[in-house]
Amino acid sequence: MSDDRPEDERWMGLALRLARHGTGSTYPNPCVGAVVVKGGKLVGSACSAATGGPHAEVRALREAGDEARGASVYVTLEPCSHFGRTPPCTGALIEAGVAKVVYGVADPAGHASGRAKDTLMAAGVEVREGVLGERCRRVHGHYIHHETTGRPFVALKSATSLDGRIATASGDSRWITGEPARAYVHRLRARYHGIAVGVGTLLADDPRLNVRLVQGVDPLPVLFDTQLRSLAADPRPRLLRAGTLVIHGPDAPAARREALASTGAEGVEVELGENGSVSAPAALEALGERSIRSLLVEGGGQLLASFVAAEAWQRWFYFQAPRFLGDGVPVLGGLGWPSVAQAPHPAVVRRRRLADDLLTVLAPRRG
Repeated sequence: MSDDRPEDERWMGLALRLARHGTGSTYPNPCVGAVVVKGGKLVGSACSAATGGPHAEVRALREAGDEARGASVYVTLEPCSHFGRTPPCTGALIEAGVAKVVYGVADPAGHASGRAKDTLMAAGVEVREGVLGERCRRVHGHYIHHETTGRPFVALKSATSLDGRIATASGDSRWITGEPARAYVHRLRARYHGIAVGVGTLLADDPRLNVRLVQGVDPLPVLFDTQLRSLAADPRPRLLRAGTLVIHGPDAPAARREALASTGAEGVEVELGENGSVSAPAALEALGERSIRSLLVEGGGQLLASFVAAEAWQRWFYFQAPRFLGDGVPVLGGLGWPSVAQAPHPAVVRRRRLADDLLTVLAPRRG
């Protein structure tokens, strides 16, 4: 009996590249990669279309046409077996007459839960699961995290000097890092469903929080503003517009709530934490209920600190430039530990040079 594993892994690797390429363009759906192979040759390939459009399997089958009959299909995520915005992909695979379906990771959603395997096998289709499973799990990490926890996958982003400052004492932060690092940040933005800043950053910088230096879909802006101070600003910040979510506390002034409604932005009331600011876990619960799959938290220091203190993050993209800013704004404002032994010690996922700057990607150590 021949060992199909090397060939299966080869084609799943191509499906993974397709999924990574399209990540960020399909929210709230995951971006799946799919390839159709017949006689050792690629006859169809695709990633998921934007929300409401056909899934990756259907697009790849359409490209394959009649060649799909008797072919093998490689999919990064378990094919859907339910009616949503589009018909189930299991039905399309069976109708196309494919002989084999290989997928990398099971879909944890309640409507899925391994049903695709049973449906396909009942129709006489050979099924193999778990091929390059860990890599597929990472590619679909935002979706899987949200489906299993109900909260967005959270990535923190900071750009600091060598002495850990995100701005000078006067508040100037443009630009600590160089152009390659900033382009990397815009690629990150294009991969996340939402992007968050605190009101201090908003009032200091009036950021657009969109994707500019690369091609990609703009993330959904999220503003943390406990007392709705942004509504008292003159002129009003650019983020106060339709599509923006503004997270505020229960005691935000009524007049500012009314003013917020007139901007088109949506106010989201959540409970406060022990420090009197919006609770990061409560905010994530509210965002998760709105099907926000992932959130890139760009600052400032107090907002980053609230997520670190609550242990409410999964990745940290820590950019460091060869500069000293001295008495500036710290990356974790107002947060400290009594000893080195008690301070967090995150795991280093990878490091990368970006011209003169250094990117360190961190993950929490659990246990």
